[in-house]
Amino acid sequence: MNVRRIFIVLALLLLSPLSIAVTLHDSYSCEVKSIRLLDEDGTAGIVGERYPSHHLGSIFVIDRFTGRMLGGLKNYDGIDQPEVMDFGSEKQSLKIITTYGPYVYIDYLIVEIYVDALEKPFMFISSSTIYTGLCKGL
Repeated sequence: MNVRRIFIVLALLLLSPLSIAVTLHDSYSCEVKSIRLLDEDGTAGIVGERYPSHHLGSIFVIDRFTGRMLGGLKNYDGIDQPEVMDFGSEKQSLKIITTYGPYVYIDYLIVEIYVDALEKPFMFISSSTIYTGLCKGL
């Protein structure tokens, strides 16, 4: 009789939907999966088809607290530093903006760290180039 109860409990646990808790990390390693460039006709040209890029497949690391990106892509220089607008949570994306001067130039990074998966989608916009891919917590 006890074996039957254990079997029923295990079956119910396996059949019930289980939620995986979102784990927030201090840093993320990201890989660029696609790149698009704004064309003069208002469309986004796909890098690799029309535009070669050494950034396709590149890897970079994000520090969630400073907002710095280091590696294949970066969002700071010796003067201008990123500003974390939202550190992200179980319900919000990580959002980082860098403004360069004296001529206005902006980088914007968003990582959907709330996604209930090991790999989190990101989008990085630098000038008129859009990079997308996946990040893993470190």
